[in-house]
Amino acid sequence: MTSVNGRTENSGPLIALTGATGFLGSHIADTLLARNYRVRASVRMTSNLRWLDAKPVETVVVDLTDPTDCARFLAGTNGLIHCAGVVSAPAPEIYHTANVTSTGTLLAAAAKSWAGREDAAVFILISSLAAHGPAGMDQPALETDDCNPITHYGRSKLAAEELLATGEWAFRTAVLRPPSLYGPRDSEFLPLFRMAVRGWTGRLGSRMTGLSLVDGRDAAVAAVALLETKSATGPYFVDDGQTGYDWPAMAEALGRMAGRRIRTLRVPLGLLKSISWLAGPSRAARSAVLNRDRIRDLDTVGWVCDGRRLTAATGFRARRDAARGFTETLDFFREEGWL
Repeated sequence: MTSVNGRTENSGPLIALTGATGFLGSHIADTLLARNYRVRASVRMTSNLRWLDAKPVETVVVDLTDPTDCARFLAGTNGLIHCAGVVSAPAPEIYHTANVTSTGTLLAAAAKSWAGREDAAVFILISSLAAHGPAGMDQPALETDDCNPITHYGRSKLAAEELLATGEWAFRTAVLRPPSLYGPRDSEFLPLFRMAVRGWTGRLGSRMTGLSLVDGRDAAVAAVALLETKSATGPYFVDDGQTGYDWPAMAEALGRMAGRRIRTLRVPLGLLKSISWLAGPSRAARSAVLNRDRIRDLDTVGWVCDGRRLTAATGFRARRDAARGFTETLDFFREEGWL
């Protein structure tokens, strides 16, 4: 390592990273830095750089749908982890632009920027279990399954994956499909934690049998493991060592976090659908609960995946189950004054 402008700089390969100012992306940046990679992060003019402050990360303002910007962003890099995207939007075209067009533009830029390299470069796409579609506790999602996404978000992620799979790229490509993510820096689980410390959790609807959960810090390690495993190609699910959590197991994990018994409050999905309709598309899209894609997610058998292929390929094993990850996340919320 060297020191530049008072900051310790890494000396390893240069990796481009999109979405670095967000929850998962910022943890990927931390993991790359901890492994001595140099990191170049794409940002917007309006990006909040809080999670990158005082870290040796090169930031570049990039329009991920602009070929010139993307070529400049990838120049001189050894690989890319494409984590940026839109999870919630009021219209399908917004998902397509953010998740599909950006991926296609970056792939084309990579083909030009990495042409003629003697060493192999790599393109890692952060996708989602939503690209596969629902899977219950009795039949967790596998990479060999046919994909049947049920939401605009899931369909856009699958379309982005297909750009990698169908292109004749001179570089290696791989896809990470995380399930539901939580952890420090993420606010989406904050309402759930607020209920839990008061002794409650909510069960939304009656069809869902369970879901897989992964701490964002572990998902970041999984992404970098794919980057470093030269034989890894195609899609990979990631789990926390548990093949999903049913409702009693979720309540138990929350109870261990909160140090108290957790009671489950059942909320009919019909009520959420009515409130979402009354709120209107734009307002509902900004809500983690009222988002219409999210309600479709809840009205299924579950979101459970099996991460054994990733472990077999890379040796990755999550460090945290839900109880430990929830407890550490609660500590973070309290330290930040969020709870």
